[in-house]
Amino acid sequence: MCLILDTNRYGLFLDPTNEDMKPVREWIDKKNGKIAYSPIGRMRDELAKYPKMRRQFEQYRRADKLKNIPVEIVEERKSRLSDLRSDDPDIIALAQVSEVNLLISGDENLHTDFKRIVGGKIYQTRSHKHLLRNDLCP
Repeated sequence: MCLILDTNRYGLFLDPTNEDMKPVREWIDKKNGKIAYSPIGRMRDELAKYPKMRRQFEQYRRADKLKNIPVEIVEERKSRLSDLRSDDPDIIALAQVSEVNLLISGDENLHTDFKRIVGGKIYQTRSHKHLLRNDLCP
């Protein structure tokens, strides 16, 4: 199974003392978890701001823990989106083209769009660790 990590959670994800992100890190590091990513828009820009996260993504890429989706595919899907409550069409489009239905985010508007358009689930705290499954990425 894959998940999408909203850029507003990079800092929490990288914090080794953050108990809410610990199950996610363990799921990726020790199980079949992967992060879906595309170097598009805010995802690309935020990754540029976080060198530590960029290095982490590179480690995940080398370990086959990063599902990298080409920008062109995400852009094409994004161009067909409308009526979003959030300002994150890149994430919604990425979820659709990568067939990912798990999002780590704290953005309520994005949650609404993700559930409504993708039909996915939201991970926010360690109480949601049951959403992390051993399934492989589609």
